[in-house]
Amino acid sequence: MATSLATAQQQLQPLERIIIKPGEERAQFILKKSNKPFFAKGFNYIRLRGDHATFDADTQTTKANYDPKQAEAMFRILSKSGYNTVRVFVIGRSKVNPGIAGNYKSTTALYEPYMENFLDFLRRATRYNIRVFPTFGDGGLPLNAYYRENVQGGGHSKNILVLTKRGIDARVKHITSFLSYIKKKEPALLPTLLGLQCQNEAYLRADQWPFTEKEGKFKAANHKTYDLSKTDERQALMDEGYRHYHQRIAKAVKRVDPEMLVSEGVFVPRAVGKDPKKHAGVWPRKTKDERYPPTLTTIGTGSLDFLDVHFYHVTANPKEVANQFRRNLESTHFFTPEMAEIRKKTPVVMGEFGAFDNHEKTFAAAIDNIVQVRDLANKENLNGMLFWTYDSREQARLYHATDDWELFYQKMGNFEPKK
Repeated sequence: MATSLATAQQQLQPLERIIIKPGEERAQFILKKSNKPFFAKGFNYIRLRGDHATFDADTQTTKANYDPKQAEAMFRILSKSGYNTVRVFVIGRSKVNPGIAGNYKSTTALYEPYMENFLDFLRRATRYNIRVFPTFGDGGLPLNAYYRENVQGGGHSKNILVLTKRGIDARVKHITSFLSYIKKKEPALLPTLLGLQCQNEAYLRADQWPFTEKEGKFKAANHKTYDLSKTDERQALMDEGYRHYHQRIAKAVKRVDPEMLVSEGVFVPRAVGKDPKKHAGVWPRKTKDERYPPTLTTIGTGSLDFLDVHFYHVTANPKEVANQFRRNLESTHFFTPEMAEIRKKTPVVMGEFGAFDNHEKTFAAAIDNIVQVRDLANKENLNGMLFWTYDSREQARLYHATDDWELFYQKMGNFEPKK
C-alpha cells in the first residue's frame, strides 16, 4: 500500500536552519545547530512554456506543466554530485501559463494547486538535503483580478510597485501569502528555503512615471518628498525608495518567520549600458536600455540579509573573461571600501552565471570560460554560485549543464570554495 501523504510528511526530517555569521573580513552562511559553514553551490532550475512554468497546475484555461519525476531525477543527481542548492522562479504573469496567479477572476492572493506543486518540490528537495531559493520573478504581481485591478498601472510598473505605498503593500501581500501558505501547511519545510528573493533582477525604468516627470515634487512611500528637477534627488528617490521597499518586505517576512532570510537579485549597471556616475538621476532617454538597476552598495546598506549579483560574459576570448568580470562588478561598486564593509555582515552570492551559444561555438569552449568565471568569483570570496541553468533546454540561446553533464561535472564538479 502506498504511503499516505500525512505519513510521508511525518517521516520528513527538517533541514538545519541556515543563518548568517558576520566576520572581520566577510560574513558567511552557517548551519545554525552544527555551526558548519554553508556555501550555496548549484543551479537555476526552470521550465519554460511561453514563460517560466516550473510549478504550473491545471487552470480553467491551461494544463499543468509540473513534472515531479523530472524534479526527483534532478535532486538525485545533484545530491550524488555534491550540489546543495537550486534557484527557482515563483511567477504568474502570463495567460499562457498563469502560475501562482491561477484563474483570473476567482483566484485571490495565490493559486493553491500551484502551491501544492511547490510543496511537493520542497519535500523532494528536503529528502535530498537540497536548499531551494525562490525568486519572485520579475518583481511584478500575479496576473489575476485580485492584484491587477486594484493597483495603478495594471500591476506591471516596477516604479509603482517599489516607490508607492499601494504598490509595496501589494508586493508584501504577494510574498507573505506565499510564505504563510508553506508555514500553515508544512512548517517543517521552511528551513529548506535558503531565503526569499524579492525579484530576479531589480531595476526601475526611466521611461515610466515618476521619472518621466522632469519637474515638480514626488512624495514616495517612505514619506519623503523629492524634487524631480534635480539629479541628486531623483537618484535619492530610487536609492532610498529601494531601501524602504526592502525594509517593508523584510519586516513582513520576518513577522511570518523570524529566521527567514531575505535577498535581492541584480544585474550590473554595465550590462545595460549604465555608468552610475554618468547616468545618475534615472533621466529618460540617456541610453537605449531604460532599465536602471540599483548598485550592490545601494541595497547592501538596507534591510536585506544577503545579496545576489549576476554575471554573464559576452566574449569567446578566454583572455577577456577576467577583464569583463572586473569591469562589470566595478559598475555595481563591488570593489569599493563601502562594499567591503557591507560584506562583513552581508553574504553575496552569484545567483546566475552562464554562457550564451552565440559566443562560444561549442559546449567545451563555454565550460572552459565558465570555469574561469567560477574561479574569479571564488577569488573574491563569494558565498555561493548558481549556474544558469541545470537543464532548461527550452531556452536555446544558452548552454545548460545537462547538454553534456559528464563534461560539465568533470570541469565544475570538483570545486571547493575558498576558505
